[in-house]
Amino acid sequence: MKKIFSLCLVLLLGVTLSAQNFNDYLKAVEQHNAAYTAERYSVDIAEAMTAAARVFNDPEFSVEYGNNQDWSLQMGQSVETGLSYAFSLGNIRRARIGVARSEEDITRAALADWFRNLKAEATLAWIDAQEARAVMEVKRSTWEGMEQVAASDSLKAALGDVSTVDARQSRIEARALRGEYLAAEAEYKNALNTLSLFAGGMPIQEIPEDDLVLILPDHSAQELVELALEHRADLRAAELSRTLSERNLALVKASRAPEIELSAGYSYNTEVRNEIAPAPQFHGLSVGLAVPLKFSRLNRGERLAAEQSVKQAEAAYEAAQQQIISEVQQAMVSWQAALHVAQECSDTMREDAASILESRRTAYLQGDSSLLDYLMAVRVYNETAEQCITARSGLATAAAGLLRAIGL
Repeated sequence: MKKIFSLCLVLLLGVTLSAQNFNDYLKAVEQHNAAYTAERYSVDIAEAMTAAARVFNDPEFSVEYGNNQDWSLQMGQSVETGLSYAFSLGNIRRARIGVARSEEDITRAALADWFRNLKAEATLAWIDAQEARAVMEVKRSTWEGMEQVAASDSLKAALGDVSTVDARQSRIEARALRGEYLAAEAEYKNALNTLSLFAGGMPIQEIPEDDLVLILPDHSAQELVELALEHRADLRAAELSRTLSERNLALVKASRAPEIELSAGYSYNTEVRNEIAPAPQFHGLSVGLAVPLKFSRLNRGERLAAEQSVKQAEAAYEAAQQQIISEVQQAMVSWQAALHVAQECSDTMREDAASILESRRTAYLQGDSSLLDYLMAVRVYNETAEQCITARSGLATAAAGLLRAIGL
Protein backbone atom coordinates (compact mmCIF):
# COMPACT_ATOMS: atom_id res chain seq x y z
CA MET A 1 0.00 0.00 0.00
CA LYS A 2 2.80 2.45 0.86
CA LYS A 3 4.46 1.87 -2.48
CA ILE A 4 1.24 2.63 -4.32
CA PHE A 5 1.10 6.13 -2.88
CA SER A 6 4.49 6.97 -4.30
CA LEU A 7 2.98 6.99 -7.79
CA CYS A 8 3.28 10.28 -9.70
CA LEU A 9 0.21 11.14 -11.71
CA VAL A 10 1.20 12.69 -15.03
CA LEU A 11 -1.40 14.41 -17.19
CA LEU A 12 -0.59 15.68 -20.67
CA LEU A 13 -2.08 19.14 -21.26
CA GLY A 14 -2.38 21.23 -24.46
CA VAL A 15 -0.30 24.11 -25.91
CA THR A 16 -1.03 27.67 -24.77
CA LEU A 17 -0.62 30.91 -26.62
CA SER A 18 0.36 32.71 -23.44
CA ALA A 19 3.01 30.11 -22.45
CA GLN A 20 1.19 29.63 -19.15
CA ASN A 21 1.62 26.50 -17.03
CA PHE A 22 -0.29 24.99 -14.16
CA ASN A 23 1.86 26.62 -11.47
CA ASP A 24 1.37 30.05 -13.04
CA TYR A 25 -2.33 29.35 -13.16
CA LEU A 26 -2.48 28.51 -9.45
CA LYS A 27 -0.50 31.67 -8.64
CA ALA A 28 -3.02 33.68 -10.63
CA VAL A 29 -5.84 32.00 -8.72
CA GLU A 30 -4.24 32.94 -5.41
CA GLN A 31 -3.43 36.51 -6.40
CA HIS A 32 -6.32 37.51 -8.65
CA ASN A 33 -9.35 35.35 -7.86
CA ALA A 34 -12.07 37.89 -7.04
CA ALA A 35 -13.89 35.75 -4.49
CA TYR A 36 -10.66 34.96 -2.63
CA THR A 37 -9.71 38.63 -2.64
CA ALA A 38 -13.06 39.45 -1.04
CA GLU A 39 -12.58 36.71 1.58
CA ARG A 40 -9.16 38.06 2.53
CA TYR A 41 -10.74 41.30 3.71
CA SER A 42 -12.33 39.31 6.54
CA VAL A 43 -8.86 38.95 8.09
CA ASP A 44 -8.30 42.72 7.93
CA ILE A 45 -11.69 43.24 9.55
CA ALA A 46 -10.85 40.75 12.31
CA GLU A 47 -7.52 42.49 12.95
CA ALA A 48 -9.32 45.82 13.24
CA MET A 49 -11.81 44.30 15.70
CA THR A 50 -8.90 43.01 17.81
CA ALA A 51 -7.42 46.49 17.86
CA ALA A 52 -10.83 47.89 18.83
CA ALA A 53 -11.06 45.44 21.75
CA ARG A 54 -7.90 46.96 23.27
CA VAL A 55 -9.61 50.28 23.97
CA PHE A 56 -9.88 51.45 27.58
CA ASN A 57 -12.99 52.90 29.15
CA ASP A 58 -13.35 56.62 28.62
CA PRO A 59 -13.25 58.87 31.70
CA GLU A 60 -16.16 61.23 32.26
CA PHE A 61 -15.85 64.96 32.83
CA SER A 62 -18.79 66.96 34.16
CA VAL A 63 -19.51 70.65 34.76
CA GLU A 64 -22.46 72.01 36.74
CA TYR A 65 -23.62 75.53 37.36
CA GLY A 66 -25.97 76.51 40.19
CA ASN A 67 -27.80 79.75 40.97
CA ASN A 68 -29.53 79.93 44.36
CA GLN A 69 -31.78 82.87 43.48
CA ASP A 70 -28.70 85.08 43.61
CA TRP A 71 -30.48 87.95 41.90
CA SER A 72 -33.42 88.02 44.27
CA LEU A 73 -32.27 86.48 47.58
CA GLN A 74 -28.53 86.97 47.03
CA MET A 75 -27.83 83.37 48.03
CA GLY A 76 -24.85 83.12 45.69
CA GLN A 77 -23.83 81.00 42.69
CA SER A 78 -21.76 77.84 42.32
CA VAL A 79 -19.72 76.01 39.70
CA GLU A 80 -18.82 72.34 40.12
CA THR A 81 -16.51 70.20 37.99
CA GLY A 82 -15.89 66.49 38.32
CA LEU A 83 -13.87 63.65 36.77
CA SER A 84 -14.89 59.99 37.07
CA TYR A 85 -13.60 56.69 35.76
CA ALA A 86 -15.18 53.25 35.91
CA PHE A 87 -13.25 49.97 35.89
CA SER A 88 -14.28 46.37 36.30
CA LEU A 89 -12.92 44.17 39.03
CA GLY A 90 -13.20 41.23 36.61
CA ASN A 91 -10.75 42.74 34.07
CA ILE A 92 -13.34 42.69 31.30
CA ARG A 93 -10.93 44.37 28.88
CA ARG A 94 -8.51 41.44 28.95
CA ALA A 95 -11.38 39.01 28.46
CA ARG A 96 -12.68 41.09 25.55
CA ILE A 97 -9.22 41.07 23.92
CA GLY A 98 -9.05 37.29 24.31
CA VAL A 99 -12.37 36.86 22.53
CA ALA A 100 -11.30 39.17 19.71
CA ARG A 101 -8.01 37.31 19.26
CA SER A 102 -9.82 33.98 19.07
CA GLU A 103 -12.21 35.38 16.46
CA GLU A 104 -9.23 36.65 14.47
CA ASP A 105 -7.54 33.25 14.62
CA ILE A 106 -10.75 31.54 13.50
CA THR A 107 -11.03 33.97 10.60
CA ARG A 108 -7.48 33.15 9.49
CA ALA A 109 -8.13 29.41 9.73
CA ALA A 110 -11.40 29.78 7.84
CA LEU A 111 -9.61 31.73 5.10
CA ALA A 112 -6.95 29.00 4.84
CA ASP A 113 -9.66 26.36 4.53
CA TRP A 114 -11.49 28.49 1.97
CA PHE A 115 -8.34 28.68 -0.13
CA ARG A 116 -7.81 24.92 0.25
CA ASN A 117 -11.19 24.33 -1.35
CA LEU A 118 -10.61 27.03 -3.96
CA LYS A 119 -7.27 25.48 -4.94
CA ALA A 120 -8.89 22.05 -5.21
CA GLU A 121 -11.74 23.37 -7.35
CA ALA A 122 -9.28 25.22 -9.57
CA THR A 123 -7.24 22.03 -10.00
CA LEU A 124 -10.36 20.07 -10.91
CA ALA A 125 -11.26 22.77 -13.45
CA TRP A 126 -7.79 22.40 -14.99
CA ILE A 127 -8.25 18.62 -15.22
CA ASP A 128 -11.68 19.09 -16.81
CA ALA A 129 -10.17 21.44 -19.38
CA GLN A 130 -7.45 18.89 -20.16
CA GLU A 131 -10.08 16.17 -20.62
CA ALA A 132 -12.20 18.42 -22.85
CA ARG A 133 -9.16 19.25 -24.98
CA ALA A 134 -8.22 15.57 -25.39
CA VAL A 135 -11.77 14.64 -26.37
CA MET A 136 -11.83 17.51 -28.86
CA GLU A 137 -8.62 16.25 -30.46
CA VAL A 138 -10.09 12.75 -30.82
CA LYS A 139 -13.25 14.17 -32.41
CA ARG A 140 -11.19 16.33 -34.74
CA SER A 141 -9.03 13.42 -35.89
CA THR A 142 -11.97 11.11 -36.67
CA TRP A 143 -13.89 13.93 -38.38
CA GLU A 144 -10.94 14.86 -40.60
CA GLY A 145 -10.42 11.20 -41.50
CA MET A 146 -14.09 10.82 -42.41
CA GLU A 147 -13.94 14.03 -44.46
CA GLN A 148 -11.15 12.54 -46.55
CA VAL A 149 -13.13 9.33 -47.00
CA ALA A 150 -16.26 11.28 -47.99
CA ALA A 151 -14.30 13.35 -50.52
CA SER A 152 -12.79 10.17 -51.97
CA ASP A 153 -16.21 8.48 -52.13
CA SER A 154 -17.74 11.45 -53.94
CA LEU A 155 -15.02 11.28 -56.58
CA LYS A 156 -15.31 7.50 -56.88
CA ALA A 157 -19.10 7.71 -57.13
CA ALA A 158 -18.75 10.11 -60.04
CA LEU A 159 -16.45 7.58 -61.73
CA GLY A 160 -18.74 4.67 -60.83
CA ASP A 161 -16.20 2.95 -58.56
CA VAL A 162 -18.45 3.05 -55.42
CA SER A 163 -22.17 3.16 -54.97
CA THR A 164 -24.02 6.44 -54.59
CA VAL A 165 -25.46 5.16 -51.30
CA ASP A 166 -21.99 4.71 -49.79
CA ALA A 167 -20.96 8.18 -50.95
CA ARG A 168 -24.06 9.73 -49.39
CA GLN A 169 -23.63 7.81 -46.17
CA SER A 170 -19.96 8.82 -45.84
CA ARG A 171 -20.98 12.47 -46.29
CA ILE A 172 -23.66 12.11 -43.63
CA GLU A 173 -21.19 10.46 -41.26
CA ALA A 174 -18.66 13.22 -41.90
CA ARG A 175 -21.26 15.88 -41.06
CA ALA A 176 -22.27 14.00 -37.91
CA LEU A 177 -18.65 13.73 -36.77
CA ARG A 178 -18.14 17.40 -37.52
CA GLY A 179 -21.09 18.17 -35.26
CA GLU A 180 -19.54 16.10 -32.49
CA TYR A 181 -16.25 17.92 -32.98
CA LEU A 182 -17.92 21.34 -32.80
CA ALA A 183 -19.72 20.33 -29.59
CA ALA A 184 -16.44 19.10 -28.07
CA GLU A 185 -14.72 22.33 -29.13
CA ALA A 186 -17.43 24.39 -27.45
CA GLU A 187 -17.04 22.36 -24.26
CA TYR A 188 -13.28 22.95 -24.34
CA LYS A 189 -13.74 26.70 -24.81
CA ASN A 190 -16.19 26.79 -21.91
CA ALA A 191 -13.65 24.93 -19.79
CA LEU A 192 -11.05 27.57 -20.66
CA ASN A 193 -13.52 30.28 -19.67
CA THR A 194 -13.94 28.54 -16.32
CA LEU A 195 -10.16 28.58 -15.85
CA SER A 196 -10.14 32.27 -16.68
CA LEU A 197 -12.81 32.87 -14.03
CA PHE A 198 -10.75 31.06 -11.41
CA ALA A 199 -7.69 33.09 -12.44
CA GLY A 200 -9.45 36.39 -11.87
CA GLY A 201 -10.37 37.06 -15.49
CA MET A 202 -6.91 36.42 -16.93
CA PRO A 203 -7.36 35.34 -20.58
CA ILE A 204 -6.51 31.68 -21.15
CA GLN A 205 -6.64 30.68 -24.80
CA GLU A 206 -5.00 27.28 -24.46
CA ILE A 207 -3.56 25.03 -21.79
CA PRO A 208 0.07 23.90 -22.09
CA GLU A 209 1.51 20.49 -22.84
CA ASP A 210 3.70 20.64 -19.72
CA ASP A 211 3.08 17.65 -17.50
CA LEU A 212 0.94 18.19 -14.43
CA VAL A 213 2.33 15.99 -11.65
CA LEU A 214 0.28 15.31 -8.54
CA ILE A 215 2.48 13.52 -6.02
CA LEU A 216 0.69 11.70 -3.22
CA PRO A 217 2.38 11.34 0.17
CA ASP A 218 4.20 8.04 0.65
CA HIS A 219 2.26 7.08 3.79
CA SER A 220 0.00 4.33 5.02
CA ALA A 221 -3.74 4.84 5.39
CA GLN A 222 -3.48 5.61 9.11
CA GLU A 223 -0.62 8.01 8.53
CA LEU A 224 -2.68 9.85 5.92
CA VAL A 225 -5.49 10.26 8.43
CA GLU A 226 -3.05 11.64 10.98
CA LEU A 227 -1.63 13.95 8.34
CA ALA A 228 -5.11 15.27 7.59
CA LEU A 229 -5.83 15.85 11.28
CA GLU A 230 -2.62 17.85 11.43
CA HIS A 231 -3.05 19.95 8.28
CA ARG A 232 -6.78 20.52 7.83
CA ALA A 233 -7.55 24.18 8.48
CA ASP A 234 -11.24 23.50 9.14
CA LEU A 235 -10.28 21.25 12.06
CA ARG A 236 -8.02 24.03 13.30
CA ALA A 237 -11.00 26.39 13.06
CA ALA A 238 -13.14 23.94 15.07
CA GLU A 239 -10.43 23.78 17.72
CA LEU A 240 -10.25 27.57 17.84
CA SER A 241 -14.03 27.73 18.10
CA ARG A 242 -13.75 25.65 21.24
CA THR A 243 -11.20 28.13 22.59
CA LEU A 244 -13.50 31.00 21.60
CA SER A 245 -16.37 29.46 23.56
CA GLU A 246 -14.16 29.18 26.62
CA ARG A 247 -13.10 32.81 26.27
CA ASN A 248 -16.68 33.89 25.77
CA LEU A 249 -17.48 32.15 29.06
CA ALA A 250 -14.60 34.05 30.68
CA LEU A 251 -16.00 37.28 29.23
CA VAL A 252 -19.45 36.53 30.67
CA LYS A 253 -17.89 35.90 34.09
CA ALA A 254 -15.88 39.11 33.83
CA SER A 255 -18.95 41.13 32.88
CA ARG A 256 -20.74 39.85 35.99
CA ALA A 257 -18.01 41.25 38.26
CA PRO A 258 -18.72 44.62 39.95
CA GLU A 259 -17.78 47.74 38.01
CA ILE A 260 -16.52 50.37 40.43
CA GLU A 261 -16.59 54.05 39.58
CA LEU A 262 -14.11 56.45 41.17
CA SER A 263 -14.78 60.19 41.00
CA ALA A 264 -13.19 63.43 42.13
CA GLY A 265 -14.73 66.90 42.03
CA TYR A 266 -14.03 70.58 42.61
CA SER A 267 -16.61 73.28 43.39
CA TYR A 268 -16.53 77.03 43.75
CA ASN A 269 -19.26 78.95 45.57
CA THR A 270 -19.60 82.71 45.44
CA GLU A 271 -20.28 84.89 48.49
CA VAL A 272 -23.79 84.73 49.96
CA ARG A 273 -24.86 88.33 50.56
CA ASN A 274 -28.22 87.55 52.13
CA GLU A 275 -28.56 89.54 55.43
CA ILE A 276 -30.28 86.70 57.26
CA ALA A 277 -27.74 83.99 56.40
CA PRO A 278 -24.58 85.48 54.92
CA ALA A 279 -21.64 83.21 53.96
CA PRO A 280 -18.24 83.81 52.43
CA GLN A 281 -17.17 82.43 49.12
CA PHE A 282 -15.44 79.05 49.39
CA HIS A 283 -13.86 76.21 47.38
CA GLY A 284 -14.83 72.57 47.82
CA LEU A 285 -13.18 69.25 47.00
CA SER A 286 -14.91 65.88 46.79
CA VAL A 287 -14.04 62.24 46.11
CA GLY A 288 -16.48 59.42 45.54
CA LEU A 289 -16.81 55.68 45.11
CA ALA A 290 -19.80 54.08 43.41
CA VAL A 291 -20.40 50.34 43.67
CA PRO A 292 -23.34 48.83 41.76
CA LEU A 293 -25.67 46.42 43.47
CA LYS A 294 -25.41 43.42 41.13
CA PHE A 295 -28.89 41.96 41.51
CA SER A 296 -28.47 40.81 37.90
CA ARG A 297 -26.04 38.15 39.15
CA LEU A 298 -29.04 36.26 40.45
CA ASN A 299 -29.97 35.51 36.82
CA ARG A 300 -27.48 32.88 35.65
CA GLY A 301 -29.03 32.43 32.19
CA GLU A 302 -26.22 34.11 30.26
CA ARG A 303 -23.55 32.14 32.10
CA LEU A 304 -25.39 28.85 31.62
CA ALA A 305 -25.72 29.60 27.88
CA ALA A 306 -21.97 30.26 27.65
CA GLU A 307 -21.19 27.01 29.48
CA GLN A 308 -23.41 25.06 27.10
CA SER A 309 -21.66 26.75 24.16
CA VAL A 310 -18.36 25.35 25.42
CA LYS A 311 -19.83 21.83 25.46
CA GLN A 312 -21.32 22.39 22.01
CA ALA A 313 -17.94 23.50 20.63
CA GLU A 314 -16.28 20.39 22.08
CA ALA A 315 -18.88 18.16 20.41
CA ALA A 316 -18.46 20.06 17.12
CA TYR A 317 -14.69 19.54 17.29
CA GLU A 318 -15.14 15.79 17.73
CA ALA A 319 -17.63 15.76 14.85
CA ALA A 320 -15.14 17.62 12.64
CA GLN A 321 -12.48 15.01 13.43
CA GLN A 322 -14.82 12.18 12.48
CA GLN A 323 -15.82 14.00 9.28
CA ILE A 324 -12.20 14.44 8.22
CA ILE A 325 -11.37 10.79 8.91
CA SER A 326 -14.36 9.74 6.82
CA GLU A 327 -13.39 12.08 3.96
CA VAL A 328 -9.83 10.74 3.86
CA GLN A 329 -11.02 7.13 3.89
CA GLN A 330 -13.56 7.75 1.12
CA ALA A 331 -10.99 9.65 -0.95
CA MET A 332 -8.57 6.76 -0.62
CA VAL A 333 -11.21 4.27 -1.81
CA SER A 334 -12.03 6.51 -4.78
CA TRP A 335 -8.34 6.89 -5.66
CA GLN A 336 -7.67 3.17 -5.49
CA ALA A 337 -10.70 2.46 -7.71
CA ALA A 338 -9.63 5.15 -10.20
CA LEU A 339 -6.12 3.67 -10.22
CA HIS A 340 -7.45 0.23 -11.18
CA VAL A 341 -9.62 1.74 -13.93
CA ALA A 342 -6.66 3.71 -15.32
CA GLN A 343 -4.46 0.61 -15.27
CA GLU A 344 -7.09 -1.34 -17.21
CA CYS A 345 -7.24 1.37 -19.87
CA SER A 346 -3.63 1.56 -20.98
CA ASP A 347 -2.08 3.54 -23.82
CA THR A 348 -1.71 0.24 -25.71
CA MET A 349 -5.50 -0.06 -25.96
CA ARG A 350 -5.77 3.35 -27.57
CA GLU A 351 -2.86 2.66 -29.92
CA ASP A 352 -4.44 -0.65 -30.96
CA ALA A 353 -7.77 1.06 -31.64
CA ALA A 354 -6.01 3.75 -33.69
CA SER A 355 -4.10 1.10 -35.64
CA ILE A 356 -7.32 -0.78 -36.36
CA LEU A 357 -9.00 2.44 -37.49
CA GLU A 358 -6.16 3.29 -39.86
CA SER A 359 -6.12 -0.24 -41.26
CA ARG A 360 -9.88 -0.20 -41.84
CA ARG A 361 -9.62 3.21 -43.47
CA THR A 362 -6.83 2.12 -45.80
CA ALA A 363 -8.67 -1.11 -46.65
CA TYR A 364 -11.87 0.79 -47.42
CA LEU A 365 -10.11 3.32 -49.62
CA GLN A 366 -8.52 0.43 -51.52
CA GLY A 367 -11.86 -1.31 -51.88
CA ASP A 368 -10.90 -4.27 -49.67
CA SER A 369 -13.38 -3.50 -46.88
CA SER A 370 -16.92 -2.19 -46.54
CA LEU A 371 -17.97 1.24 -45.32
CA LEU A 372 -19.77 -0.41 -42.41
CA ASP A 373 -16.49 -1.97 -41.20
CA TYR A 374 -14.79 1.43 -41.34
CA LEU A 375 -17.65 3.14 -39.48
CA MET A 376 -17.53 0.43 -36.83
CA ALA A 377 -13.77 1.04 -36.42
CA VAL A 378 -14.44 4.78 -36.06
CA ARG A 379 -16.98 4.11 -33.30
CA VAL A 380 -14.67 1.70 -31.48
CA TYR A 381 -11.77 4.13 -31.66
CA ASN A 382 -13.84 7.04 -30.35
CA GLU A 383 -15.22 4.99 -27.48
CA THR A 384 -11.82 3.55 -26.57
CA ALA A 385 -10.04 6.91 -26.74
CA GLU A 386 -12.71 8.66 -24.68
CA GLN A 387 -12.70 5.82 -22.17
CA CYS A 388 -8.93 6.16 -21.71
CA ILE A 389 -9.17 9.95 -21.45
CA THR A 390 -11.91 9.65 -18.84
CA ALA A 391 -9.89 7.08 -16.91
CA ARG A 392 -6.79 9.32 -16.81
CA SER A 393 -8.84 12.34 -15.82
CA GLY A 394 -10.67 10.29 -13.21
CA LEU A 395 -7.38 9.22 -11.69
CA ALA A 396 -6.16 12.81 -11.55
CA THR A 397 -9.48 13.92 -10.07
CA ALA A 398 -9.30 11.22 -7.40
CA ALA A 399 -5.72 12.20 -6.57
CA ALA A 400 -6.72 15.84 -6.26
CA GLY A 401 -9.62 14.78 -4.04
CA LEU A 402 -7.30 12.80 -1.77
CA LEU A 403 -4.90 15.74 -1.49
CA ARG A 404 -7.86 17.97 -0.73
CA ALA A 405 -9.06 15.61 2.00
CA ILE A 406 -5.59 15.54 3.53
CA GLY A 407 -5.40 19.33 3.43
CA LEU A 408 -2.35 19.65 1.18
